[in-house]
Amino acid sequence: MMAPDSRLFSVDAAPRDGGGLTLTLSGELDLSTIERLEQTVASRVDGKAELVVMDLRELAFFDSTGLRLMLRLHARLEETGGRLVLIRGSRRVHRVFELTGAVDELEIVLDPAQIDAQPNVSAGSG
Repeated sequence: MMAPDSRLFSVDAAPRDGGGLTLTLSGELDLSTIERLEQTVASRVDGKAELVVMDLRELAFFDSTGLRLMLRLHARLEETGGRLVLIRGSRRVHRVFELTGAVDELEIVLDPAQIDAQPNVSAGSG
């Protein structure tokens, strides 16, 4: 039988061509599904990748639970010289970042091509 969160949320981890890791998130990321992302981060990211890209374009729902995890990961990567870059999701998903002020804290890009071209530039609320 399929776990309930696997129907609601999935995370696909793939190595990036210049090094690092891309995590593609899809579905609904909230308290009931965060464990899947936490497990992936723990097994694939911690101490192993300098650049972590989270693609939020396939997320249908996102709340403060996911935001907290991203802020913690950002801080951890920054301490070790790493970098977390988020590919901006839908307006509904991005609104969480705007309302909390996280657009000023996290690196968010509109297009994956911006990741290597413009390090540490935020898409902000644009």
